[in-house]
Amino acid sequence: MVQVRLREGQKPRRYVLSEGLEVQQGSWVVVPVEEDEDLGTLVSRPVPISEIWEEIELPRVIGIPGSEEIQKAQTLRQEREPHAIGQAYEKVRHHNLDIKLVSAFYFFRSNKMKIYFSSDNRVDFRELVKDLAHLFHARIELRQIGVRDAAGMVGGFGLCGQELCCSRFLKGFDPITIKMAKDQNLALNPSKISGCCGRLLCCLKYEHQNYVDSQRHYPRMGTAGRQGDRNYKVIGYNIIKESVSLQVENQILEIPLEEFKRSNPDWRNAPRFSQMSGPQGNAGRSEAPGSDLEESLVELEDPSNEDIRSLEEGRSSRPQNHRKHKPPRSEGQ
Repeated sequence: MVQVRLREGQKPRRYVLSEGLEVQQGSWVVVPVEEDEDLGTLVSRPVPISEIWEEIELPRVIGIPGSEEIQKAQTLRQEREPHAIGQAYEKVRHHNLDIKLVSAFYFFRSNKMKIYFSSDNRVDFRELVKDLAHLFHARIELRQIGVRDAAGMVGGFGLCGQELCCSRFLKGFDPITIKMAKDQNLALNPSKISGCCGRLLCCLKYEHQNYVDSQRHYPRMGTAGRQGDRNYKVIGYNIIKESVSLQVENQILEIPLEEFKRSNPDWRNAPRFSQMSGPQGNAGRSEAPGSDLEESLVELEDPSNEDIRSLEEGRSSRPQNHRKHKPPRSEGQ
C-alpha cells in the first residue's frame, strides 16, 4: 500500500501497488480518480497492507508514466490550471450565475477539465458548459460541492494556527450543532466557533462525547448546593479542572467536585435554587443568549436532511433526469 498526492496541497490518498511496479518515495504514478486517470507522486514508501485495510477495497495504481507524460502534466498544472478559474469567471459573469468557482483540474489523458463550484441556489449551467468547452478546447465537467468541501479543497489555516482538518486528514463531514458548543461550555461567539467555511468548527465534535459522558458526574445547572452553612446556586462547572462554580448574591465560589459531593451527598436529587430561596433565588442569574444571537448561530449549523435533499435537487442542470445519490455533472464537447 502507498499514499499518493495528486496535487500540491491536497491530502494523500491510499492505493494498492500493483505487482511488478518498482517505485519509491517521490516517484510519479498513474492512478484512477473517480472515472478518470490522473498523475500523482508517492509521499510514502510502499508498506504491507495491515489487517484493518484488508477488508477495504482500495483502488490500484495503474502504472508508471513516461518522462514526456510527466513533463506535460507538470506544464498543464503550472500554466493552465492556475489561470482556468480566472478565465472561467468571465463566462460566469457573462451568464450572470450566482456561483463561486473553487478549483479546476485538467485530465489530459481524457482531455477533460473538471471545475468545482459552490452555490446555495439552483443553477442551470448548461450554456456555461458549452462556452467553457469552446474556451478550453476540452470536455468540461462542472461539479457542485458544499462549503466545507470547498474549504478542504482550497486549504488554509484555522484559529488554532494549524492546517485545516478538512484539508489535512478528515475523510468526511459529520453534522455539527450549537448544542455541541453549549455542552462544552464554550462562549457562543460566532467568530470563535466558526471556521473558514463559515460553518461551525469541525473540531467541536472531537471531544463532545467526552463532555457529555462527564456531565453525568456533575450537578445540574441552576440547582442548589450547600457549602458550609449557606445555600448556593450551581452556575457552572469545569470538567478540565474538575470543579464546580457556586453563586449567591454577588459572591462566586469555585470548589473541587469531590468537596462539593461530600457537602451534598444527595446532589443528584437537589432542587432548583429558586425553590429554596424564593424570589431572591434568581439574584445574580446569568441571562441566556438573546434570540438574535441564537438565530445567527443556528445559521452556522449544517443544513438539515430536508435542506440537503432540496439543494441536491437543485444541483442538476436537468431536473427531470436527476438521479439520487449521484453527483451532478454535465459535459460539453
